[in-house]
Amino acid sequence: MSAASSPMLLVGVGTAGSRIAHGVSRAFGGDLRLLAVDTDAASGQDEENFLLIGGNRLSGRGAGGDVVAARLAAEDSISALDGKLEGVRLAVVVTALGGGTGGGATIEILKRLTDLGIHSIVFATTPFAFEGEDRMRSARGVMSMVEEAASAAFFLPLDKLVGGEDNMEAAMKRAVDTIAGGVTLFWRLVEKPGYIRLDADRIRRLVANAGRGRFAFVTVQGPDRASEAVDRLVRSEMLAIASAPVNAILCGVLAGEDLRLSELGRVADGIREAFGEQIPFEIGTVNDEATFCGRLSVVVMLFESAAAVETPQQGQAGARRRGAAKSPLGPGQGSARRFHKTEPTIWHGEDLDLPTYLRRNINLDL
Repeated sequence: MSAASSPMLLVGVGTAGSRIAHGVSRAFGGDLRLLAVDTDAASGQDEENFLLIGGNRLSGRGAGGDVVAARLAAEDSISALDGKLEGVRLAVVVTALGGGTGGGATIEILKRLTDLGIHSIVFATTPFAFEGEDRMRSARGVMSMVEEAASAAFFLPLDKLVGGEDNMEAAMKRAVDTIAGGVTLFWRLVEKPGYIRLDADRIRRLVANAGRGRFAFVTVQGPDRASEAVDRLVRSEMLAIASAPVNAILCGVLAGEDLRLSELGRVADGIREAFGEQIPFEIGTVNDEATFCGRLSVVVMLFESAAAVETPQQGQAGARRRGAAKSPLGPGQGSARRFHKTEPTIWHGEDLDLPTYLRRNINLDL
């Protein structure tokens, strides 16, 4: 299948998101359907796969960290996105929250995808702690809207992605490589499957309205590589960032022809034992005998169920909200927002229509 005819599209939003998307494309080998969307004309590495938004409003100079300006720029140019979406059934969106274009344009792009009946999976980085409370607050203000607009959303704190790496250049490369490795393996599961196939329809059914998720990716080698992979994944800080119990697991394994059934069983059993043996579980493999003999890569995606941790009072309110969001009128016609049929009120990256305790992540002792 050629990249142009693929039902999957990788969308990088903003300068950082576009950089990650190009990293995914390089890791995949180049033959991948890609679109970079930005308010900054300087991000256009490949004119054919680049969409400049807000040209009349921002003149290609970027949003300057202004979430509202980026969102308006996306609204101005959203119809130009349609021509890039022919035949697309699943979009993987990579973005960085805390800045202008990632925080503002991503929401409008996700809304457009929903209106067109295209499922979306979002991988969004959140700022380093040292970047300051303003950027963190901006990211938090957008996260709830991303989660509401996307089929599934993975929020990836940069501090946890890079670990204790001291060198800034190496740290950013590690962050991009980790996301690229995981997204690439996810892509290969659909388009270049191995002995155990995960087709696009099964993945779409899994991620449809899945909500928030957790994500981790490891590559190991050696005689006990399967056990080591499971151990590293179970101890991963990325999978420990829990906001709700897990209700589905997606696991992908990349290896060469030396992959043994016992290794595959060890990975599957270890992941299920760690995160829930009774939870729906999907696993797929990718074979790469040319470059992966002796190595084993595993990606794990945990999808969460917010309903499982609600109190009875919260459950009733949540049911009403979900009922509004899943309107019988179809995608995009209902609203889980407090104020219906209105645009959100955004101030310094925060959605003021949400209660303060939600925007500030304050737990209420009910």
